[in-house]
Amino acid sequence: MSAFGVPITDETLKAMSRYKDKTITQEDRAREAVRLIHAEDKNLSALNHSLTLKSSYGDGVSTLCLLYNATGDTLEIVDDQKKDWLGYVYKEEPPRSFDNGQWLAFLHAHPTSEAYGCEAARVYRGKNIKGDVRDFLVAWSTPWGSTQNAAYTEVREKDHFPSYWDYIKEQKLEQAGKITKDETDEHCASTVSIGGITSPEFIAILQHKFSPLP
Repeated sequence: MSAFGVPITDETLKAMSRYKDKTITQEDRAREAVRLIHAEDKNLSALNHSLTLKSSYGDGVSTLCLLYNATGDTLEIVDDQKKDWLGYVYKEEPPRSFDNGQWLAFLHAHPTSEAYGCEAARVYRGKNIKGDVRDFLVAWSTPWGSTQNAAYTEVREKDHFPSYWDYIKEQKLEQAGKITKDETDEHCASTVSIGGITSPEFIAILQHKFSPLP
């Protein structure tokens, strides 16, 4: 399975008049990724893929996970920091990496034959404009029953999260609302949101901060 959307690269920006005679930076690529977040219906293609997975999966609590890269660079999953507190990725894992301007889509389903919901986290690694490694945490909770769905995110330095998994799960994710935004990092930011039904959309926008064009 591939990511959704054509990567937004230096070559993409060189074809735009606003970048004529300008040295293109990671911030520029991030700016255009945000502007083109819905270009060519790539967001709908990602959503439709997750809906197809949900239809194949059938009844039961699940989470339709949609992630967008607007960091101006490639993001890669940190394999040894995947957390599935409850549930599993149904049928197919998404690509290990995705480029600037692309969406990922996958379905996280509740444990088979058990009356539990979904609760999980993923960490994606990239770099900021200074070359510093940054880890983007995205986490979702879709409980079985009346407890509210929750979405949580943080942007931190490399390998920050493994020492805090219990704290993140119990004090952050399970206490979070349906929308969380982290802009505390100087250069990077992340926003996550989740719907209120038993198989909601979880949407994560991972981005590099940028200034307006002069």
